Amino acid sequence: MEQHVLDLSHALPSKVFGPENKGYIESLNKYFSAQERQIRPACFIRPQNTADVALIVSYLSRVNELHGIGSVKFAICSGGHGCFAGSANISDGITIDLQGLNSIEIDEDSLQVSIGTGASWGEVYRTLDPFALAVPGGRHSQVGVGGLTLGGKIILLRIAAELGQVDGIVDSSYRRLKKSGGLSHFSGHVGLVCDNVLEYEVVLASGSTVHIRENDPEHSDLFRALRGGSNNFGVITCFVFRAFRQGRLCGGNLMHPIETRYQQLQTFYNFACGASYDPSASLIHSFGMSAESGSGFVNGIVYTKPECNPAVIRPFLKLEPIYLNTFRELSLTELTREQDSFNENGIHQIMIATTYYLNLPLLHHTYDLWQASYDSVHDYTGIIWSISLQPITPTIIRRSPFLQDIFRTTPVENAKPVIIAQLTGSWKHSQDTTAIENAAQKLVGDIDLAARAADLQTEYLYLNYAHAGQNVFGEGERRLWLRQVSKKYDPSGIFQRCVPGGFKLF
Repeated sequence: MEQHVLDLSHALPSKVFGPENKGYIESLNKYFSAQERQIRPACFIRPQNTADVALIVSYLSRVNELHGIGSVKFAICSGGHGCFAGSANISDGITIDLQGLNSIEIDEDSLQVSIGTGASWGEVYRTLDPFALAVPGGRHSQVGVGGLTLGGKIILLRIAAELGQVDGIVDSSYRRLKKSGGLSHFSGHVGLVCDNVLEYEVVLASGSTVHIRENDPEHSDLFRALRGGSNNFGVITCFVFRAFRQGRLCGGNLMHPIETRYQQLQTFYNFACGASYDPSASLIHSFGMSAESGSGFVNGIVYTKPECNPAVIRPFLKLEPIYLNTFRELSLTELTREQDSFNENGIHQIMIATTYYLNLPLLHHTYDLWQASYDSVHDYTGIIWSISLQPITPTIIRRSPFLQDIFRTTPVENAKPVIIAQLTGSWKHSQDTTAIENAAQKLVGDIDLAARAADLQTEYLYLNYAHAGQNVFGEGERRLWLRQVSKKYDPSGIFQRCVPGGFKLF
């Protein structure tokens, strides 16, 4: 490995950082979870353009072909928000840190935006807001564009706590992170984030660079595979997004005591199944407990127009008692900045999720299972244990070619509401990791059993919120097809056997 680091250092001077360099520590500290920060690669490489990436991938492919596929492993990091160890970092290997590829170029005439894979969504929104433009993206500004768009990185939503309390309920000093992913504030209008990519710039395993658009007859299969395909096909260096006009909006968080459980779940159910669903509204509905600071419900609500009392939101605004209400008119940049103020990087994290068709008794059963599971983790220092429910409404499915491909509902008007149930947890000490991860996997497994028993389980697992070991691609036709695409563009299996992070096809 030492020779490979030396070779790359000569080829890319001032862009390769070993453990003795300040740049190494900077790249390490960008990771969201403690599990990722504890991993020590042989070096970080920070390419500054697509040509740099092509040189790196070409070199790594060549040495693996020479010494045996898998002999030199590497990781690919955009924003670094994957929770589980090894999602975007690698011990004793080479980690490619893409943060230098952060260009943002606007074409107002065509309403298209070219965005480097290493840009953060905060950088994107700050650039677009002055033009009254937006693209669908992450709900937290630190999330990287690349990981979220490809479905390979994770942000978690949790009820996080400071030490202050109000009658056992976390007060306004609570910290939490919005989950992100292919879903965005704008999914009701434009589908998932990946549905709005017009072009990918991809460095393939051979080191060649291709530009792929959906109607490209030569690469239409790769274009489709990159939607939700994670890091299995190449290194994406740039995306061209379809933009739209967007001014100020309304958004914020409403916090209530845990005793409002029945009103909360009924109101959430009504929102998710309503025939008059308003596509301008988005909701993340969470309930959580902290060993240090109590429990509560949080509704993260966004309405993508500057109207702060629309009919679809009023039932949530009327829920009493309420301990915190930050819902107001603001810009997209200001909204994500609010979430930044709740951010706590560098602690141990887990995220794991499942999906099922909307059903009120199953929502209550999910709550009961979560509440019972807390007994197995409440003694761990700093534990925060929460579930977030997010609806994929029929309107969102109708707007998303990707989801239509996944659910295969014919006609699409017959689509049923789907719920993503996402468990998130955080804690302080690494020695507690195995026990907490086991508890999380058991809880989600119990929810799966309940959904299956009620004939409500879907075949869809949302990759952005999945945990290591979950089978996000399934074993059906889609996985077989993705494998065929992988073999076509990466016949030696470089991105399968040399990049162990993320979720693999083989």
